[in-house]
Amino acid sequence: MKDAGVMTDPAPQEETAQRSLRASDLVHLLEQQIRSGEYRFGMRLPTVRELAEQYRVNKNTAARAYQILEQRGLIDVSRGRGTFVCARSEVDQPTLQQQIERIVQAARQSGLSRSQLMDLINSAVHQAYGAEAPRVLFVECNRRDVETLGDELESIADTPMDRALLDDVLRDPIAPMHRYDLIVTTFQHLGQIRQAVPASARQRVIGVLATPSHESLLALARLHVPTFGLVCDSPGTIESLSHIIRTYHPTSVVVPALIDDRTRLHEMIEQVDALVVTRSCRERLLALNPVLPVITVVFTIDQQSIDFLRRRLEETARINALQQPQI
Repeated sequence: MKDAGVMTDPAPQEETAQRSLRASDLVHLLEQQIRSGEYRFGMRLPTVRELAEQYRVNKNTAARAYQILEQRGLIDVSRGRGTFVCARSEVDQPTLQQQIERIVQAARQSGLSRSQLMDLINSAVHQAYGAEAPRVLFVECNRRDVETLGDELESIADTPMDRALLDDVLRDPIAPMHRYDLIVTTFQHLGQIRQAVPASARQRVIGVLATPSHESLLALARLHVPTFGLVCDSPGTIESLSHIIRTYHPTSVVVPALIDDRTRLHEMIEQVDALVVTRSCRERLLALNPVLPVITVVFTIDQQSIDFLRRRLEETARINALQQPQI
């Protein structure tokens, strides 16, 4: 059944390359360089293309990092001239602090309450900076997918997203509902999270469909063997991928195994002609040195889910804007 001369497929390019930084990581790195003096006040920064090449990120991520730094007042992006570190006087910060203290004292002397003063401040901040971006948490069951799918969603939706593992959210489902406007997860875990959170907050938990990439499906369709071994880290993923394999190869047998069930895994490898494994399980499977063809399934977010997520983000931003105090 096995062919000792067959080599396993090479790892996907994204697996062998260094994992790209997220926009938030790049912002943190550049902010440190600015504050440490590596980029001095008034110094010209790399272009978006140069920054993307330097840190091996896509241009959207580099542009997003510059946008965040500009919003924080650390850089000045001037079309046609370039991007520069903002020049700041050494007395700017204490002068601003003194101005704030004088405003607070004046408000207190005029009889404004603490809440009235905060409403005034919040209204002024809202008018100057615009509505606060929705606070979003992306949840998945394993670290590999929570990072890769989270990065994909963050880049496509152009919205920063925190990440959390499913087990951590289910352990304390109340805390995220206080901190985030939206909880995003794949449909596979949508029911678990919605059942765990209070009923009044369930409409803020939304699902996206993660499907095998075109390249993954093409590799599956092209491989014709009598018996497939399927290795995943959850029963739900096994069920969905088994259905896909049987659709392409109705006469083939699919033998599933969870990556953590080592006994079952070794038995399965001895029985099959080829292996199908999810990206999150690939490294642990290859550590067993199987002498079989290996197809790695990479998941991506489908377009309808992306469109739906964008609509919910826009809707949430409008709600946040309406909830700002009106003076």
